[in-house]
Amino acid sequence: MAGARSVEHQARQNRLWRTLNFRMVSMQEEDLMQTVEDEFTAILLRARQMLIRRAKIIHPDLQDPGYRLLAVVIRDEAQQQGALAEKLRLDKATVSRLVQHLESLELVTRTQDPSDGRAQLVSATTRAKEKWRTSGNTLRQELRRQLKEWEAAELKNFGDLLHRLNTSFDEIL
Repeated sequence: MAGARSVEHQARQNRLWRTLNFRMVSMQEEDLMQTVEDEFTAILLRARQMLIRRAKIIHPDLQDPGYRLLAVVIRDEAQQQGALAEKLRLDKATVSRLVQHLESLELVTRTQDPSDGRAQLVSATTRAKEKWRTSGNTLRQELRRQLKEWEAAELKNFGDLLHRLNTSFDEIL
């Protein structure tokens, strides 16, 4: 009987130990996840600050929504306003106002779409493309200055981890 209690007592202690150990691991993982979330939030905020800075280099009156529209027409070439609205997830009236504003800043032009005479294509101006290129080069040089002290293995590992994170977003979005 005493042996049975001892075995039962030992089994209870083992279950308790596994539970406590699991909770410790869970707490450690939670702390690690919180650190990752905090650092991820910080890098997103810094990236946003860099984009705002880049927008101001391109033109002092360029705001975030206009910057995003300009990025699309530079990356994807001429676009109809409807396609821009879809890509940016904005309504057509908002895109129309943005295009008018960017035209006033001489960053985009509108021309008739040769494949659809009723529609217009929005294109980046040569000036906008040049400002985009130089502002990107400036920020790229600053990033490289920050990373120049890193070892090649650290850079590779960081790049691999960023790639892994970015591809995992494909499943989420």
